[in-house]
Amino acid sequence: MIPSAAPPDRMRARTRRPGSARGILCRMNERSSRPAPALKPPSSARARGRAFTTRDGHRLRLRPLRPDDVEALKRGFARLTPDQVRQRTFHRMNELTDEAAQRLAQVDAATAAAYVVVDDDGEFHGEARLHETTRGESAEFALVVDPQMLGVGIGRALMRRLLEEARRRGLRELWGTVLAENSLMLDFARRLGARREMVAGEHDLVRVRFELRIV
Repeated sequence: MIPSAAPPDRMRARTRRPGSARGILCRMNERSSRPAPALKPPSSARARGRAFTTRDGHRLRLRPLRPDDVEALKRGFARLTPDQVRQRTFHRMNELTDEAAQRLAQVDAATAAAYVVVDDDGEFHGEARLHETTRGESAEFALVVDPQMLGVGIGRALMRRLLEEARRRGLRELWGTVLAENSLMLDFARRLGARREMVAGEHDLVRVRFELRIV
Protein backbone atom coordinates (compact mmCIF):
# COMPACT_ATOMS: atom_id res chain seq x y z
CA MET A 1 0.00 0.00 0.00
CA ILE A 2 0.94 3.66 -0.18
CA PRO A 3 1.07 4.77 3.43
CA SER A 4 1.17 8.23 4.90
CA ALA A 5 0.83 9.12 8.51
CA ALA A 6 -0.44 11.74 10.85
CA PRO A 7 0.00 13.01 14.46
CA PRO A 8 0.09 11.53 17.98
CA ASP A 9 -2.68 9.97 19.97
CA ARG A 10 -3.74 9.30 23.50
CA MET A 11 -3.61 5.52 23.07
CA ARG A 12 0.16 5.44 23.57
CA ALA A 13 1.63 5.81 27.02
CA ARG A 14 4.75 7.53 25.78
CA THR A 15 6.03 10.98 24.94
CA ARG A 16 3.83 12.53 22.28
CA ARG A 17 5.67 12.59 19.00
CA PRO A 18 4.41 14.95 16.33
CA GLY A 19 3.42 13.18 13.17
CA SER A 20 2.35 9.80 14.54
CA ALA A 21 -0.30 8.31 12.28
CA ARG A 22 -2.55 6.94 14.95
CA GLY A 23 -3.30 10.47 16.12
CA ILE A 24 -5.41 11.32 13.12
CA LEU A 25 -7.31 8.08 13.60
CA CYS A 26 -7.96 8.78 17.26
CA ARG A 27 -8.82 12.47 16.91
CA MET A 28 -11.39 11.76 14.24
CA ASN A 29 -13.65 10.65 17.08
CA GLU A 30 -13.05 13.64 19.34
CA ARG A 31 -15.64 16.38 19.04
CA SER A 32 -14.39 19.94 19.06
CA SER A 33 -15.97 22.50 21.38
CA ARG A 34 -15.87 25.03 18.55
CA PRO A 35 -18.96 25.35 16.37
CA ALA A 36 -18.69 23.48 13.09
CA PRO A 37 -19.02 25.41 9.84
CA ALA A 38 -22.14 24.76 7.82
CA LEU A 39 -21.38 22.16 5.16
CA LYS A 40 -23.55 20.98 2.33
CA PRO A 41 -24.58 17.40 3.22
CA PRO A 42 -23.32 14.71 0.86
CA SER A 43 -25.76 13.56 -1.77
CA SER A 44 -27.04 10.00 -1.85
CA ALA A 45 -24.94 9.42 -4.96
CA ARG A 46 -21.85 10.58 -3.11
CA ALA A 47 -22.67 8.24 -0.22
CA ARG A 48 -22.87 5.30 -2.67
CA GLY A 49 -19.50 6.26 -4.07
CA ARG A 50 -17.95 6.27 -7.50
CA ALA A 51 -17.12 3.34 -9.72
CA PHE A 52 -13.74 3.36 -11.43
CA THR A 53 -11.46 0.94 -13.24
CA THR A 54 -7.85 0.40 -12.20
CA ARG A 55 -5.03 0.39 -14.73
CA ASP A 56 -5.02 -3.41 -14.68
CA GLY A 57 -8.75 -3.67 -15.34
CA HIS A 58 -10.29 -4.18 -11.87
CA ARG A 59 -13.71 -2.58 -11.38
CA LEU A 60 -13.82 -0.98 -7.93
CA ARG A 61 -15.85 1.62 -6.06
CA LEU A 62 -14.61 4.55 -3.98
CA ARG A 63 -17.07 5.42 -1.22
CA PRO A 64 -17.23 6.93 2.28
CA LEU A 65 -16.31 4.70 5.20
CA ARG A 66 -19.40 3.47 7.10
CA PRO A 67 -19.96 2.44 10.75
CA ASP A 68 -20.68 -1.13 9.61
CA ASP A 69 -17.24 -1.46 7.98
CA VAL A 70 -15.56 -2.74 11.15
CA GLU A 71 -14.85 -6.29 9.95
CA ALA A 72 -13.70 -5.10 6.52
CA LEU A 73 -11.30 -2.67 8.22
CA LYS A 74 -9.83 -5.52 10.25
CA ARG A 75 -9.42 -7.74 7.20
CA GLY A 76 -7.82 -4.91 5.23
CA PHE A 77 -5.37 -4.24 8.06
CA ALA A 78 -4.44 -7.93 8.20
CA ARG A 79 -3.35 -7.76 4.54
CA LEU A 80 -0.83 -4.97 5.18
CA THR A 81 2.85 -5.79 5.28
CA PRO A 82 4.76 -5.13 8.54
CA ASP A 83 6.55 -2.21 6.87
CA GLN A 84 3.24 -0.69 5.79
CA VAL A 85 1.88 -0.89 9.31
CA ARG A 86 5.01 0.75 10.69
CA GLN A 87 4.92 3.48 8.05
CA ARG A 88 1.25 4.14 8.80
CA THR A 89 1.38 4.02 12.60
CA PHE A 90 5.10 4.84 13.16
CA HIS A 91 5.45 1.74 15.32
CA ARG A 92 4.84 -1.98 15.06
CA MET A 93 1.29 -3.26 15.50
CA ASN A 94 0.26 -6.89 15.01
CA GLU A 95 -3.49 -6.49 14.61
CA LEU A 96 -6.35 -4.04 14.54
CA THR A 97 -8.46 -4.81 17.59
CA ASP A 98 -12.26 -4.73 17.62
CA GLU A 99 -12.16 -1.59 19.75
CA ALA A 100 -9.75 0.20 17.42
CA ALA A 101 -11.68 -0.83 14.31
CA GLN A 102 -14.97 0.35 15.79
CA ARG A 103 -13.39 3.67 16.68
CA LEU A 104 -11.99 4.09 13.17
CA ALA A 105 -15.35 3.32 11.59
CA GLN A 106 -17.04 6.15 13.50
CA VAL A 107 -16.19 9.34 11.63
CA ASP A 108 -17.25 12.77 12.92
CA ALA A 109 -18.30 14.47 9.70
CA ALA A 110 -17.97 17.91 11.28
CA THR A 111 -14.18 17.64 11.42
CA ALA A 112 -13.20 14.55 9.44
CA ALA A 113 -13.80 12.37 6.41
CA ALA A 114 -12.76 8.84 5.49
CA TYR A 115 -12.99 6.94 2.20
CA VAL A 116 -12.37 3.38 1.11
CA VAL A 117 -11.93 1.59 -2.20
CA VAL A 118 -13.92 -1.65 -2.26
CA ASP A 119 -14.49 -4.53 -4.66
CA ASP A 120 -17.76 -6.32 -5.40
CA ASP A 121 -17.24 -8.55 -2.36
CA GLY A 122 -16.91 -5.55 -0.03
CA GLU A 123 -13.18 -6.08 0.56
CA PHE A 124 -11.07 -2.97 1.08
CA HIS A 125 -8.16 -2.24 -1.25
CA GLY A 126 -7.38 1.24 0.01
CA GLU A 127 -8.33 3.70 2.72
CA ALA A 128 -7.77 7.43 3.17
CA ARG A 129 -8.91 9.98 5.71
CA LEU A 130 -8.49 13.56 6.75
CA HIS A 131 -8.97 15.38 10.03
CA GLU A 132 -9.15 19.14 10.36
CA THR A 133 -6.29 20.38 12.51
CA THR A 134 -7.17 24.07 12.25
CA ARG A 135 -10.89 24.50 11.73
CA GLY A 136 -11.60 25.94 8.33
CA GLU A 137 -7.89 26.21 7.45
CA SER A 138 -6.02 22.91 7.26
CA ALA A 139 -6.37 19.17 7.66
CA GLU A 140 -4.04 16.23 8.11
CA PHE A 141 -4.37 13.14 5.94
CA ALA A 142 -3.49 9.45 6.08
CA LEU A 143 -3.52 7.01 3.19
CA VAL A 144 -2.84 3.31 2.67
CA VAL A 145 -3.32 0.92 -0.29
CA ASP A 146 -3.56 -2.87 -0.51
CA PRO A 147 0.00 -4.20 -1.07
CA GLN A 148 -1.33 -6.54 -3.79
CA MET A 149 -2.75 -3.60 -5.76
CA LEU A 150 0.01 -1.01 -5.78
CA GLY A 151 0.61 1.13 -8.83
CA VAL A 152 -2.81 0.70 -10.43
CA GLY A 153 -4.34 4.06 -9.51
CA ILE A 154 -6.02 3.37 -6.16
CA GLY A 155 -3.81 5.73 -4.16
CA ARG A 156 -4.22 8.50 -6.73
CA ALA A 157 -8.02 8.10 -6.72
CA LEU A 158 -8.13 8.28 -2.92
CA MET A 159 -5.79 11.26 -2.72
CA ARG A 160 -7.78 13.18 -5.30
CA ARG A 161 -10.95 12.44 -3.32
CA LEU A 162 -9.35 13.83 -0.17
CA LEU A 163 -8.23 16.96 -2.00
CA GLU A 164 -11.74 17.40 -3.40
CA GLU A 165 -13.25 17.06 0.08
CA ALA A 166 -10.72 19.48 1.57
CA ARG A 167 -11.68 22.07 -1.04
CA ARG A 168 -15.38 21.44 -0.39
CA ARG A 169 -14.71 22.31 3.24
CA GLY A 170 -12.99 25.52 2.20
CA LEU A 171 -9.60 24.41 3.57
CA ARG A 172 -6.40 26.01 2.38
CA GLU A 173 -4.02 23.14 3.08
CA LEU A 174 -3.92 19.35 3.34
CA TRP A 175 -0.82 17.87 4.92
CA GLY A 176 0.65 14.60 6.16
CA THR A 177 3.74 13.42 8.00
CA VAL A 178 5.79 10.67 6.37
CA LEU A 179 8.81 8.66 7.46
CA ALA A 180 11.85 9.98 5.57
CA GLU A 181 12.63 6.42 4.44
CA ASN A 182 9.20 6.09 2.80
CA SER A 183 10.31 7.14 -0.67
CA LEU A 184 7.21 5.58 -2.26
CA MET A 185 4.86 7.96 -0.46
CA LEU A 186 7.17 10.96 -0.84
CA ASP A 187 7.44 10.46 -4.60
CA PHE A 188 3.70 9.86 -4.86
CA ALA A 189 2.91 13.13 -3.06
CA ARG A 190 5.44 15.05 -5.17
CA ARG A 191 3.86 13.81 -8.39
CA LEU A 192 0.49 15.09 -7.18
CA GLY A 193 1.92 18.52 -6.48
CA ALA A 194 2.82 18.44 -2.78
CA ARG A 195 5.81 20.30 -1.43
CA ARG A 196 7.89 18.77 1.34
CA GLU A 197 9.74 20.00 4.40
CA MET A 198 11.59 18.43 7.28
CA VAL A 199 9.87 18.26 10.68
CA ALA A 200 11.76 20.34 13.27
CA GLY A 201 13.52 18.12 15.80
CA GLU A 202 12.54 14.92 13.93
CA HIS A 203 15.27 13.95 11.47
CA ASP A 204 13.37 10.85 10.35
CA LEU A 205 10.13 12.64 9.46
CA VAL A 206 9.09 14.67 6.42
CA ARG A 207 5.93 16.76 6.10
CA VAL A 208 4.19 16.92 2.73
CA ARG A 209 1.81 19.80 2.05
CA PHE A 210 -0.82 20.33 -0.61
CA GLU A 211 -1.72 23.98 -1.01
CA LEU A 212 -5.34 24.14 -2.07
CA ARG A 213 -6.88 26.58 -4.49
CA ILE A 214 -10.53 27.01 -3.77
CA VAL A 215 -12.43 26.82 -7.05
